[in-house]
Amino acid sequence: MSTIERAADLLRSLPQAQHKPADAGGRPALEPDAIERIAAESAAARRIERPAAAASRLFKVDRNRLREQSLITPDSERTPVAESFRRVKRQILANAAQQRADAPPANLIMVTSALAGEGKTYCAINLAISIALERDRTVLLVDADVAKADIPAALGLQAERGLMEVLLDRGVDLADVLWKTDIGRLTLLPVGARHKHATELLASEAMRVLLRDLAQRYHDRIIIFDSPPLLAASEAGALASQMGQIVMVVESGRTSESALKDALSRVDASRIAGLLLNKAPDPVLEYGYGAYG
Repeated sequence: MSTIERAADLLRSLPQAQHKPADAGGRPALEPDAIERIAAESAAARRIERPAAAASRLFKVDRNRLREQSLITPDSERTPVAESFRRVKRQILANAAQQRADAPPANLIMVTSALAGEGKTYCAINLAISIALERDRTVLLVDADVAKADIPAALGLQAERGLMEVLLDRGVDLADVLWKTDIGRLTLLPVGARHKHATELLASEAMRVLLRDLAQRYHDRIIIFDSPPLLAASEAGALASQMGQIVMVVESGRTSESALKDALSRVDASRIAGLLLNKAPDPVLEYGYGAYG
């Protein structure tokens, strides 16, 4: 069955207002944007339907590498970092359980900051690992920082393909670019190759379809995105518009009030899950992590 025929079949199930008069063959005539949207949905559905276990690889995370970066490890003691992120994740999980019908999926969580270097990747990884250690949760950690993809390096992973390839090439299955880890129920999705139209790709219909399927396919899944800084890259705004929760990392003693207000003004305030203070000079917290509130 051709793309046009599949589109015509799908279109018959849509509200009548979206139909155009039938052509000479009795088939609905489609607007070009409708063809593109339905084709994107069909392609995304085919990618999601393929079992992830069929192609995703198992990646063994180096625990010593995590410790060197003060990241949480599954076998770590009750460190200040681990305890802090336990408090953070409780709020995130509580929010995810209170899904509103008129809001984006609350299990889509974006970790960002106003400026570069405030520790958003550090916080995104720790939050993902902490949630992955839950008994009844699976976590997908997505590296969405196209310009500065730090998650693979932080975990010791070398990956050439990822999110960008899935959005660019309908022949790339999501399962082909996923990496399962040996940490709890944590899976990684690298960002892939840089692309000059990354902002448009993250704001595309294909991205919206992919996010919807990722969010809805597994009821226990939490998807965490390491996003570019809001004031440094336009991709962050495109991504934020599709998120259910946004965690804003703020570096203690560095992020100015004006920069923070500017960053917050660029996202929907109702989606802000909280501000996460990082690198606070508190002698009680020896791991460079501050507070959440």
